Amino acid sequence: MRHARGQGTVEYVAVLLLVALVLGGGTAAAATGAGADIATAVPHQVVRALCIVTGGDCDRDRAPCVTGSATDSRSWSATVVVVRLGHERVLVRERRSDDMEIVTLTTAPSLGIETIDGTGARINTGRRRLSLGGAVTASIVASFGHGKTWVLPDHAAADALAAALERHEDVRSPDEELHQIKGAVGISGSRGSDGNVGSATASATLTGTVGRSTDHRTGHRTYFIDAGADAVLDLSARLRALRASASASAGGSAQFALTVDDDGRWVDLALVGTGEVSAGGSVSTSGGPVAAALNGSASGGRRWTAEAHLDLSDAGNLAAAKVLLAHATAIPPRPAQAGAAALDLAGRIDERAVIDVRAYALDRSANGFDVHAGEIVGVGGGREHATERTRLISATTRGLDGQWRQRTDCLHGGT
Repeated sequence: MRHARGQGTVEYVAVLLLVALVLGGGTAAAATGAGADIATAVPHQVVRALCIVTGGDCDRDRAPCVTGSATDSRSWSATVVVVRLGHERVLVRERRSDDMEIVTLTTAPSLGIETIDGTGARINTGRRRLSLGGAVTASIVASFGHGKTWVLPDHAAADALAAALERHEDVRSPDEELHQIKGAVGISGSRGSDGNVGSATASATLTGTVGRSTDHRTGHRTYFIDAGADAVLDLSARLRALRASASASAGGSAQFALTVDDDGRWVDLALVGTGEVSAGGSVSTSGGPVAAALNGSASGGRRWTAEAHLDLSDAGNLAAAKVLLAHATAIPPRPAQAGAAALDLAGRIDERAVIDVRAYALDRSANGFDVHAGEIVGVGGGREHATERTRLISATTRGLDGQWRQRTDCLHGGT
């Protein structure tokens, strides 16, 4: 506590000094190149210092970036008559710009129903997908995920933990835990050519996820829902331009998340959108800060993420969020009031939220198969092992002062 009070005092003195600099020495400083640098840095430091004095979330725009990731996933499924069972195991390793690594292990058994019409098989070999015969499947599946996350000090510690997890050894308690339920309604079809290997496939899937994650280090709990990209990104005009990319991409998604502290106080509201661009593809220039990054790297697949955080320690932001929730969950429904509350909250996000935009080079491959045979009822099964690698290629942040900045600190070691 003594250290925290001391830091607050130092920051308060910094506010006074910076204000004195702006009011008293700004004219003279502007005459030099160094003065120009100070002139652009001062507003950001003033805003941050004031934020600390008032007890806000003041380091969000300086948080470490994820500079790259490695994902290893294994899954299987089996259908008998119309009952489908499955299981997925995903291990993700993320590197951060502060040289720490994050390891997350998620397991998700699934249960659902599936109908089959025809006989067909699909084979994945690296980056190629081959089809035999022809079958159409329709399914409704629910999966129940449990995730564990560990924050490690360096690459060697992450290597050791990942190896222990692969050997199914006991490891220390996780720093964070996740519980989620995901529902998926999908239809897919494959068609070969005269019984020979072909590549005609098509699929459409509607998914939704709700869940909760708990940070055991801070006691914070985050409740989230993955909804349609349009619905979530529409809450911010600054992110709305990205929704077309999210909607059009098979990998696109958007999330609405609320974080509360261990006393139940709301502390953060987050909107997160993500999408992918295939090799050689481009993004409309209306995509805002993300467009230049994605279009500037034409080789290989790319992934973008846009993440907005609204600090709910601000009384006005908190009130706007609670009003929206009250109207959105009211019985009977209050669509007009909920719409007005959403507009108010959207305005606050556009004016006050810290927004991070990241672009990653993406490389993915998969090996596996699935086979199906039946007439409405039937049998089927499959197994897949997929890997994915990402590498940060662009990072920009709109900070507490509302200015966009390149996060060069995030790119120094991203591999």
